[in-house]
Amino acid sequence: MKHPTSSTQYPVSSKPYTVAEIHLDHLVHNLNEIRKKVAPAEVMCVVKADAYGHGAIEVTKRLVKEGVTYFAVARLAEALELRNAGIDENILIFGSLFPDEINAAVKNDIQVSITDSADIDTIRDISIRNSIFVKVHLNIDTGMGRVGIPFDQARAAIIKIINIDQIKLEGIYTHFATSDERNKGYAELQLQRFYEITDGLVEHLPYKPKIHAANSGAILDLSEARFDMVRAGISLYGHYPTTVTSESIPLKQVMTLKTHVGLIRRLTAGNSVSYGRKFITDKETSVAVLPIGYADGIHRTMTNNADVLINGKLYPLVGTVTMDQIMVNVGDDPVKVGDEVIFWGDTMQGSLQATKVAHRIGTISYELCCAITKRVPRIYID
Repeated sequence: MKHPTSSTQYPVSSKPYTVAEIHLDHLVHNLNEIRKKVAPAEVMCVVKADAYGHGAIEVTKRLVKEGVTYFAVARLAEALELRNAGIDENILIFGSLFPDEINAAVKNDIQVSITDSADIDTIRDISIRNSIFVKVHLNIDTGMGRVGIPFDQARAAIIKIINIDQIKLEGIYTHFATSDERNKGYAELQLQRFYEITDGLVEHLPYKPKIHAANSGAILDLSEARFDMVRAGISLYGHYPTTVTSESIPLKQVMTLKTHVGLIRRLTAGNSVSYGRKFITDKETSVAVLPIGYADGIHRTMTNNADVLINGKLYPLVGTVTMDQIMVNVGDDPVKVGDEVIFWGDTMQGSLQATKVAHRIGTISYELCCAITKRVPRIYID
């Protein structure tokens, strides 16, 4: 028997049945609505985590066409991916970096965050050793408790940075812990701390850094936090941060996650569905089997705990979510093989909000979108 070699090419189906449609026109709509909301502040577009699962290169290139000049990522590899794709605009790395990563970042004209006082000396030494001018943003911890210069040390850090010739303080920022919650008390405390640092100091610096604080929650609900620039993350992709943030911007979901019915099984009363027999039919019913599972990013917490949209009607997931397949109880309705199934997104069938899907299973829309794996093709629509 002749076995194919690793170089053998096999035909690929021209129609993938499980896809994430990425509606770039919705992305542009959201950007424009955010711009209207925060004007005259500039919008920094956050494209970390592969643009929250939407595809960083394609998303960033589309946003560049709309005049966006500032992007943010979490890690060096994400920034280098954009540079290697020919994206020349400003890129800021939020996360803390190791010294060798800082060196690679500055050599590629990538702006870095100072997240600890030791970073200042490390960046100064790298810039002197390599004769490189470095642009940095100072991250001030006003209450997030994660990374950043403690707010009571921030003024001293700003003065120190300003007096290093090889470093330009491109920006000063903080990050809110609770801007997406109903009670804004703690966010307002953080904002007050940030004001105390920047007010009266920035005006006396030899140049003005960009001041930014607002994430999506603050863009929607904390107008005092807009400053020179805002950081649009989840809102850019059409999702409200939580179910309690205002919907003061009309957003359109950029991702539509869909599959198609692969099989219909007719089951009598008393039959179990999937592993662990977590669903037992109480009457004769039809179960649709879908070619999607947790290997594609569907959470196992959706077991008996989510609805999908088929032919404009909601149907419940039943039985344990498996690696490659999930099941839906369609009763006696005329659902057939090949029918489109929507998990979330804005479609001709109707709209299913990822924020509400996520809330039901105890997570957030960010995680739902980021969890969709590379096995699911992204189809870009503009």
